[in-house]
Amino acid sequence: MSFDLSIIIVNYNVRHFLQQTLESVERAKQHLRTEVWVVDNNSADHSVEMVRRSFPNVHVIANKDNPGFSKANNQAIEKANGKYILLLNPDTVLQEDTLTTCFQFMEEHPEAGAVGAKMLDGSGQFLPESKRGFPSPWVSFCKATGLSVLFPNSKRFNQYHLGYLDENKTHEIDVLCGAFMFMRKEALDQVGHLDETFFMYGEDIDLSYRIKKGGFKIYYLPSTQLIHFKGESTKKASLNYVKVFYQAMIIFAKKHFAGKGAGFLVALLNIAIIGRATLSLFKRFMQQLFPQILDYVFILFGIVLSKELWEQYYFNDPDYFHPRIFINLGFYALVYVISLWTHGAYRAQYKIGQIIRAIGVAVLILLAIYALVNIEYRFSRALLLLSSIWALVAAFTSRLLRQYVSYKDFRIGQNIKKRIFIVGGKEEANHVEELLKKSLSEHEIIGIIAPQQFFDPSFHLTEWKNIEALVELEKVNEIIFCIKDLEWTDVIHLMNTIGQDIEYKMVGDDKMSVLGSKSKNTSGELYTIHFQFSIANRQEVIKKRALDILLSTLFILTSFILFWAQASKKQYFKRLLAVLSGQKSFVSYHPKDDRLDELPTIKPGLIWAVKRAYTDKEIIHRANLLYAKNYTVWKDVELIFRNITRLGKDD
Repeated sequence: MSFDLSIIIVNYNVRHFLQQTLESVERAKQHLRTEVWVVDNNSADHSVEMVRRSFPNVHVIANKDNPGFSKANNQAIEKANGKYILLLNPDTVLQEDTLTTCFQFMEEHPEAGAVGAKMLDGSGQFLPESKRGFPSPWVSFCKATGLSVLFPNSKRFNQYHLGYLDENKTHEIDVLCGAFMFMRKEALDQVGHLDETFFMYGEDIDLSYRIKKGGFKIYYLPSTQLIHFKGESTKKASLNYVKVFYQAMIIFAKKHFAGKGAGFLVALLNIAIIGRATLSLFKRFMQQLFPQILDYVFILFGIVLSKELWEQYYFNDPDYFHPRIFINLGFYALVYVISLWTHGAYRAQYKIGQIIRAIGVAVLILLAIYALVNIEYRFSRALLLLSSIWALVAAFTSRLLRQYVSYKDFRIGQNIKKRIFIVGGKEEANHVEELLKKSLSEHEIIGIIAPQQFFDPSFHLTEWKNIEALVELEKVNEIIFCIKDLEWTDVIHLMNTIGQDIEYKMVGDDKMSVLGSKSKNTSGELYTIHFQFSIANRQEVIKKRALDILLSTLFILTSFILFWAQASKKQYFKRLLAVLSGQKSFVSYHPKDDRLDELPTIKPGLIWAVKRAYTDKEIIHRANLLYAKNYTVWKDVELIFRNITRLGKDD
């Protein structure tokens, strides 16, 4: 059977985004004869089961490994029977007219081998990769050196993103983005499928280049739009992304450019790999440790100042303390910062009491050290007291500054409260309200906005047409769309109209997830109804892993005692080594929970956090949920020692 269009989606561990993409495809198919293929590259998030359950008409190819983006697409292309082929990312959503608009354009332009649409990020901002030029040596040089960013509208310096072309007009371009490639099957058959040398990235540039060389034209079509949440499938800030992306460019250069041009480009790209990797590493380091570094600098500055003042005004001797005191003062500051970190004072949300306790504990530790060291290494206890007072002041001051820079207020210890409009009918809006209650986030629902066909004056604040004015009037900073009650065309239009100063979230038909993205520079984000699980907190993840390493090492060293106490001795050492190596954890969820995909992923465990006596599936899920939501490392400690004789037993 032949089709007008074959849609191919390669998926890897983005189940909730994939579900929303498939829902948007269902709406956009309209009168076209279509077939949809999902190629899953060995996802661990139950993507395949979701597709087979919720979209029974979708063809699924479930790979047992990850062969890469190009090979996965080719697997489906070889089976596809459409006149046109659409390669679509699993973190995109289409307007209702996107497929028919592109189909009609291709029908009217037989010279076109491929067409791309206007892409927006999750905040409604235009994505420049919607239209691109070929990465010639000069174009690559401008991109690698940042000239294209400095001169975004220059024809000379920004040919990579064709910044000089109007984003709202149709243009002939060189390269389509792999997130949305609407291609003529005839052109693919003539020039060949995706080059499987490219594992990820670069394959869209290579294929576009071959389509152009084959005598076909490629167009950018802004009359229809789609949202690309951008990056949930791949972490673009990672070192791995930098390496894979630029190595893909090297493959392209060696393949398509000959002579000195290729050599220059390859050398330039190798330099870019080193430069971008260094920059990426530094950026990640600063993002993760900047609050700690700021606290350390603030605290150390105050301690040194206290030392100078104490020498000057108490001892009347500016050189009273030995110079090696500076080592001690640096150590003091480090102890304060470590104590703040272990007490959770660097989390997005924290309590003032955590800061006070952290400083108090640090003082006790420093006093204990003071009492234990030799007298020649001791310094004034008054100076230690002054340092604790300053550390407390510095910790609050740095947080006040960060809070003001981020949220323009001084309410430390909390994120700015979300002021939310929910857009949808009564049933869906009520459901979103329940999701928000379970999320435990700081929010205030300002009102429910109705699509015209759902307007109920007794329930809704106003109709859809008035939302733009009310957003400004009510100082709303987040809008949640109930997609079941809306058309994507209207959602995208509203995002364009209101702009990028607020956040947009979407609730899909699965009613279990809220998806969105803050800006084009951030990855797509997934919020489930329990998106504030304690066990997913980065600090708790580190603590859980540290506990696994510490106790597995301890139990191995004391095995001459513990081994004989085991109910089952056969697997004791093997299971402890699995924990030590990171293959397993001591404590995990009850594995007979059919809804584990709704919880943060953790390693399989030697011990279950849920009683084995539980058999009811709903009770098991609820118990797993509570473990993840209220997790502390001390909970694991309690469970481990309560079940210490079961460490060698396979359940």
